[in-house]
Amino acid sequence: MTFPTRLQQVLDEGRAVIRSLMKIECGTGTYGFWNGNADLVWSGLTYWPSTLISISEPVYGVGTAAATFSVELTAKRDFGLEPDKLLLIESEDYKGRPLTVYDAYFDPDTRVMLHVEPMVYGYCDTIDHVTEGGELKLVGNVISGAIDNHRDGYRSASHEDQQLVLPGDKFFEFASRVKSEYFDIKL
Repeated sequence: MTFPTRLQQVLDEGRAVIRSLMKIECGTGTYGFWNGNADLVWSGLTYWPSTLISISEPVYGVGTAAATFSVELTAKRDFGLEPDKLLLIESEDYKGRPLTVYDAYFDPDTRVMLHVEPMVYGYCDTIDHVTEGGELKLVGNVISGAIDNHRDGYRSASHEDQQLVLPGDKFFEFASRVKSEYFDIKL
């Protein structure tokens, strides 16, 4: 992967500032959070500051099985993310909605955002309310985007479908024949 020149320079120097951004696309609105100290606007969305965005390591398995992970947001009044703002998620249709976590790279000298890289993607399943030390924390339980591997879609590995993508491409020209001949032999 090639990064912008300035980012590569500060990465090589070990001085890049890395922050986490989280976007959840609910039924009636999209919310953004990040572990900075002021509102951040990126790609047309305002990301609200939170002192803690914690993401558990997804449990990966072999094959195409979906994994689960959790994300945590803590309400901190001194960062502007008050409990009532955080609880707005409860009035939203969040179940099964896309959630993406990004790493954002900043210049350590100018604080300019240099690059944003998606790190993990999934669908929000449930949100738990936890109170620790008098502070409200929301814990989102997320099913990884690998669940898409098991959803039926309208695309197929066929010559006809490939022509819609790239007319003249013959990669799948014999796909249906190979499939039927393989299963005839196996039976």
